[in-house]
Amino acid sequence: MKRIGSFLLVAALIAGMAGCSGSGGGGGYGESYILTINSTAGGSVTNPGEGTFTRAEGEVVNLLAEPEEGYQFVNWTGNVSTIANVNSALTAITTNDSYSIQANFLEGPSIPLGINYTEAEAEELIIVLVNDERQQVSLSTLSEDALLTSLAWEHSISMVENNFFSHDRYPGERPFSYNQPPGTIRGENIAKIPTRQYTPGPYLSLQEVCELAVSGWMGSPGHKANILKTNYTETGVGVSFSDEWDYLYMTQIFEGAS
Repeated sequence: MKRIGSFLLVAALIAGMAGCSGSGGGGGYGESYILTINSTAGGSVTNPGEGTFTRAEGEVVNLLAEPEEGYQFVNWTGNVSTIANVNSALTAITTNDSYSIQANFLEGPSIPLGINYTEAEAEELIIVLVNDERQQVSLSTLSEDALLTSLAWEHSISMVENNFFSHDRYPGERPFSYNQPPGTIRGENIAKIPTRQYTPGPYLSLQEVCELAVSGWMGSPGHKANILKTNYTETGVGVSFSDEWDYLYMTQIFEGAS
């Protein structure tokens, strides 16, 4: 019987004030462009949807492509020059012109029997457990932010696809400080959690894997400081299964006034 190594944690030592030159996405300059979005069989684009949209010049549009059961997301094709990461199902495009893009899906491996939860459910539970820790010391709960969620998920997916575990961003990923508002700070916790304690052996439940992550963070001074930092008001969590379903890669990003 092989015992899977204990989960890995890295404290977020990266936090700083956003530079004033880091402008937010959007706002437009009097121009508008047409963004056309479609998908192949096996999935759909759920954010912002599929069809034709009018967007302002320079506007950043978050994209989310979700595969159907038995399929997996492959990439974005078409006019993809301003897509942050063409290999990520959750990414963003900047409308500097009229573009037509397509989300591509292929048949892929199904979740193994015994894993009865989704990545989205793990993301939701991580936020619940982190907010429980904050409430225990009379801190306000963190609200979920769409941009932070997008950045966190992109990083977790990138760690899986590129086989690394680090706060560093892989080439093609948006930076940690992407669209960070002036006068704010950010922090980040990441974890690599086994989906079962032994192999071969039964899979851990959703509650067990998420509690492993949060309890591990709370046992580490750097991670705990991020979770309990009074400045933070918003968060985003991204979770991705490894290719063999043996690990969950988790990223949580925090943001608040400096």
